Amino acid sequence: MYGYRARIGYTSPPAATEVFPYEFYKIVPDGVTLVVNTLPLIDRTSDEVDRAYDVSLNVAHAMARAGVDIFVFGGLPINASRGFANAEDMARATEQDIGIPVVTSLSSQRDALAVLGSKKIGIIQPYNDSHGERHMTYIREMGLEPMGWECLNTTFIKLGEMDEEQVLEAGRRLCRAHPDLDTVYMFCPHYAVINTIDKLEAEFGITVMTSLQAIVWNALRRCGVDDRIDGYGRLLRDF
Repeated sequence: MYGYRARIGYTSPPAATEVFPYEFYKIVPDGVTLVVNTLPLIDRTSDEVDRAYDVSLNVAHAMARAGVDIFVFGGLPINASRGFANAEDMARATEQDIGIPVVTSLSSQRDALAVLGSKKIGIIQPYNDSHGERHMTYIREMGLEPMGWECLNTTFIKLGEMDEEQVLEAGRRLCRAHPDLDTVYMFCPHYAVINTIDKLEAEFGITVMTSLQAIVWNALRRCGVDDRIDGYGRLLRDF
């Protein structure tokens, strides 16, 4: 059986999901597999987010029947669409209902920032400047200090076309503009980022945390897979 160490169930918001499984399998050790369900998000409108929230609840039951070891509610905006506190309640209730561990993308990222000791956060987000304040609000909701953001000016349906070099240069601009930040937080696990993590950490002496990195880290550790994973930042190497 491919997933003899852990089978991780995940609801992936983009209807056209490309990057998440590719980067997942670059990170995880042998014996860990991804059981993925794609949600019907194309433009990430509020109506699509609301529908995705309801669909995710149904998917959780199917994942449990498929025998996954843990289920992850993907999509921080979906998790948080009815409030940060509700996301925790929803995960706990679903876990009791389906009988396997349940976490959210939101809780994974919050917990990763906590173990990393992050306080002052610089943001990279893939959309245009109109989404910057929304991401700053997420940081404040986690009890941390947002320092500013860089945006990549793409759209939800075009996330798979993002060039890692653009992400790396955005990270460099962010670190130079905000020398007091301790962590670069790359929101959204659906564009290419993982090869930028070690480069930025080494170049600027800061921590880099990405959404996908945090989700994978949390799911692995909750499943008892505690391998040290090199090449993708402090989180997977040291915690």
